[in-house]
Amino acid sequence: MKRKAASFLLAVMLSVSLGAIIVTSLAMYRLLSERYTEEIRKIEASLSDRFAVFETMLDDEHKRITSDLEKVLPSIAQELEASGRPPGSLSSEEMTALAKRHGVQHVYFINRDHVVFQTNYPPDMNLVFPKGRFTEFLDSVFGANRVMNDGIDLSQVTGTLKTYSYLGPRDKDYIIEISTDVRGNLDSTGYGWMAKYFFDELLTDPVRSNPSVKELNIYLINQAGTWSLIHPGQKLDPALAERIVKNRREEISSGDGRYLTIYSAEPTALATKPDLPVTTKHVIRKITYDVGLARAAVFQVLLSSLLVLAILMPIVFWIASRQLQRQLLEPLFNLRGEAGAIAEGDLNQTIANTDRRDEIGQLALSFASMRDAVRKTITDLKETNLSIERFVPQAFLAIVGKSSIVDVELGDNKRKTMTILFSDIRNFTTLSEGMTPDENFAFINDYLEYAGPVVRDHNGFIDKYIGDAIMALFESADDAVRAGIALLGALDAFNAERRAAGQRPIAIGVGINTGTLMLGTIGEKHRMDGTVISDAVNLASRVESLTKTYGVKMLVSQYTVEALADPKAYDIRPIDVVVVKGKTHPVMISEVFQHDPAAERAAKAGTRDLLQSGAEALARRDLVCARRFFEESLAKLPGDMAASNLLQKCV
Repeated sequence: MKRKAASFLLAVMLSVSLGAIIVTSLAMYRLLSERYTEEIRKIEASLSDRFAVFETMLDDEHKRITSDLEKVLPSIAQELEASGRPPGSLSSEEMTALAKRHGVQHVYFINRDHVVFQTNYPPDMNLVFPKGRFTEFLDSVFGANRVMNDGIDLSQVTGTLKTYSYLGPRDKDYIIEISTDVRGNLDSTGYGWMAKYFFDELLTDPVRSNPSVKELNIYLINQAGTWSLIHPGQKLDPALAERIVKNRREEISSGDGRYLTIYSAEPTALATKPDLPVTTKHVIRKITYDVGLARAAVFQVLLSSLLVLAILMPIVFWIASRQLQRQLLEPLFNLRGEAGAIAEGDLNQTIANTDRRDEIGQLALSFASMRDAVRKTITDLKETNLSIERFVPQAFLAIVGKSSIVDVELGDNKRKTMTILFSDIRNFTTLSEGMTPDENFAFINDYLEYAGPVVRDHNGFIDKYIGDAIMALFESADDAVRAGIALLGALDAFNAERRAAGQRPIAIGVGINTGTLMLGTIGEKHRMDGTVISDAVNLASRVESLTKTYGVKMLVSQYTVEALADPKAYDIRPIDVVVVKGKTHPVMISEVFQHDPAAERAAKAGTRDLLQSGAEALARRDLVCARRFFEESLAKLPGDMAASNLLQKCV
């Protein structure tokens, strides 16, 4: 007891201490998490501001480039018109020279199928543009004979920023397209220093200035993918980009939990300008942040707290345990000794500490009350013994709704649908004639040692023993059938024991019926018994007696077959339609042959469906159909008593 109390006290102290440590650590972790979350928000806002500066720079550069291309494109168209040669006939050297003469980087020719059929940039040769907003734009360019622009976009091959301008010469089936690398063009203009500052310093400054920021990136989206603006050629997973644009934000933790990568999306400012249509509608920011500091801080708090706990716990525990022993344990030990004396029969034992005003005093008063109650219980036991003489099975009590045998009254009853099982030893009268009365009782009791547990194991109870016969009740027809099969199995074990003792084996018959019955008590006030009153009980007894007539081990009535959850789960076949003694209506009875030898069981199983179909036809008085099934069954299993019996009913 002392060890248990000490263990409990130690467990409580450890639980409270560890709980306080955990709460403190979590609070610190939350504070640190809020801190780096706020820091990430600031970085995101800073990136947005810096990208806005870059967009302004792009807008100005785009206007400058497009103004220049409005002169270049007509010049190229005039040169081709003057040469009288179609664009497709130009060689790669001629295309390169054409671009160089007009001071542009790449020249493309696009046909009405939206295919690049000529260019000085080989990777884009034969490029096919998928139908969409862009191809609708191209269709508006054909034959317009004016320079049109699709704004700033990302190359579908390299992901670099480019400005594209288009001219559809009048009466021509092609479009001239010129692309200009924005960053390369910026480097050659007055914006060169700003472009270098933007790409090399402005967007990457948070990585250098904050040791917790491990990576920054900005992605722009076009039809060919999501491309990095800082690292040209680097793409983002399309599914991830789609989720980010849809949800506006996504956080991904590294496998070890040290790094947190935050993606956030927002519309680009250029995409909202009506005079500058662009394919790129969203910009995605990526920030990879080292959150290991928060975890390390929590670990340090835990480690320090555990160290303090390890030092102070023994001292606090010793003081608390001494107080616990003096105030609680010693009075409890006294109560244990007093309870032991009462248990040994000393019902006059004095109980100490009943004058205390705390829980110990209440417990002592309870012990005193218990002592008085024990005195009364001994008196009550005499009345209980008288009640036991009116013994009724416990399962019977549960059905009639009585919690105790003391509550049973003469005439208690309940109406219920149940399944009744009768089991009888074959030729018991002849068998008993060769035994003395003692041997008779010993034999029956030995047999019931095997049979009784089978009934209980299948959720039934034995209502009564009728000499060598058993009458058992089940709430489930399936339980009753399984119990009947198990009884035959138990009989095999019983017979094996008899053979080992040099005695003859015995046989039993099992009959089962399902129906409504009345359970109740009959007798008089000093002697009563539980009994069952029902026509269904009489039918079950008759069905059992027919096992001798048909020479089978187990029979069930049609009412039991109909009550089974799945009759096909058992080896059951119709065997006859009979009018049993004391009845006027015919009843279909079926054989359960699940415990038969393997060969017989297989033979009977082979005709079961035919017999069942014939029985169903017989029930609806289709005698011609029934006869056909029974004759087919008899042909399949000549001499079968079941088929012969049922065939007779067709006459």
